[in-house]
Amino acid sequence: MSVDRTAPEPLDRSQTIDKNLLDYMREAVARYANRPAYSQRGQTLSFQEIDRLSERFAAFLQNHPQLKSGDRIAVQLPNVLSYPLVAFGILKAGMVLVNVNPLYTDYETLKQLRDADIKGWICIETSAHLISTVRQELDIPLVMISGVFDLHDFPKRHLYSYILRRHLHLVKPYDAKDTIPLRQALRVGRSQTWHRPALGPHDLAMIQYTGGSTGVLKGAMLTHGNIVANMEQVSCFLGSEVQLGSEVVIAPLPIYHIFSFTVHCVTPLITGSHNVLIVDPTQIHALIREMKRWSFTSISGVNTLFYSLLRADSFKQLNFSTLRFAIAGGMKLDPKLAESWESLTGRPILEGFGMTELSPVATFNPPQANRLGTVGKALPGTELRLVDAKGQTIDRCDTPGELWVRGPQVMQGYWRQPEETARHLTPDGWMRTGDLATFDADGYWRIVGRIKRMILVSGFNVYPQEIEDVLARHPGILACRALGVPHSVSGEVVKVLVIAKDKTLKAQDIRDYCRRFLTTYKIPKHIEFTDSLPPLPATHEG
Repeated sequence: MSVDRTAPEPLDRSQTIDKNLLDYMREAVARYANRPAYSQRGQTLSFQEIDRLSERFAAFLQNHPQLKSGDRIAVQLPNVLSYPLVAFGILKAGMVLVNVNPLYTDYETLKQLRDADIKGWICIETSAHLISTVRQELDIPLVMISGVFDLHDFPKRHLYSYILRRHLHLVKPYDAKDTIPLRQALRVGRSQTWHRPALGPHDLAMIQYTGGSTGVLKGAMLTHGNIVANMEQVSCFLGSEVQLGSEVVIAPLPIYHIFSFTVHCVTPLITGSHNVLIVDPTQIHALIREMKRWSFTSISGVNTLFYSLLRADSFKQLNFSTLRFAIAGGMKLDPKLAESWESLTGRPILEGFGMTELSPVATFNPPQANRLGTVGKALPGTELRLVDAKGQTIDRCDTPGELWVRGPQVMQGYWRQPEETARHLTPDGWMRTGDLATFDADGYWRIVGRIKRMILVSGFNVYPQEIEDVLARHPGILACRALGVPHSVSGEVVKVLVIAKDKTLKAQDIRDYCRRFLTTYKIPKHIEFTDSLPPLPATHEG
């Protein structure tokens, strides 16, 4: 049976996007002014408060003598209240947001900051110990530090900070010379004038970093129009399933990740949803205590998080009467897990497909017609196409090919990498995803494999080349190969094959070396010493 899968579904609004994110913020404030927008551990800010604070931050940036419109500002923050105000403040200043993982090592942080040519850097206090190392390599005009509880009222702000520093020891010593605390910047910005920038849908809003089959660091350039389009697409797709101004969303996925950024940071500008920010979702019992406080209507997560919740007795005792659905993002959803979740909560986990370059969502499962094992149907205004190794379009059901995507959410290209852009974006606007997919007669899509060489660990992309580059500098290693192996909870974990120059080298030595340069989820779980390496898998990328 042949089915035309390239024709896009109609999109009421996002096919004619002519607004920027600042326009959506203004509309959200007019519509939802005093409604809660974001909460973090007992402190809540309304849409109006976020608007006011982000305007102060924008004024501070605009009046900084060494910053100008279009400059890249790095934000290295977890899910804290300062994140949305900083992110919106950067956009209100006419500057470009660059998200950085706060768990990164100095090596990983420096690599990204250098590539983006950043002019400002706002980091969380638990990452501030990286500042000295980074400043030895980069001259950054503005370096700011945000406390985890900066926007909490007195005395909770000081109490929580004391616990964080003195009891949990999560803030390492750092050099605060020539840095500016976020609270100080907000005080200064209060007395300065903010000038609304003239921004159109084609102006750059974000550089969101990802990798590739070769592990080359690439910044996806996302415009205001890209992000706004995806906000509208998701909103249109969910339709009446979202009750405007009434949603309470638990947000445990890291907001610096493009999926969480779109779902939990900017989409509330349309939906008026109240997002409860979870700083550390690995603390499962603390997360459950937070969930108990709210009549939540949805939650996002990955397999590892859902598994952990289902294993906790206290989670089983929660009231799920207001829950309508959960959203899986970042990694393939385990159907058995989804069945267990729905059996307990009475509500489905909805899975979709996305990637950084797509702002990020391309497909999603309809809440009333969820089909486990699939990534759902194309969002409104999104064209999907399957292409074989010879570049021919596949129009037969259940026949795998590389998934190509075209729509208003597709990035403009990779930051300062025209060759990489040409490899992944066709002249007529198709994004080559590197994922193998199939479709069925009902228009549901499945991801069945990957062309690109990548490891997916609990929703995080891990690029083998990056691990191999780090290990290549180890004096005791002659050669190595990194690959992904299946894992029942995280989907995949990293395994490395090592040809040792130093025959006394042990697996733990290699892990300890990796920890100096790589964040936790990139550390090899399995290390095998060998005398030869297998050939690299063939791809038909490029």
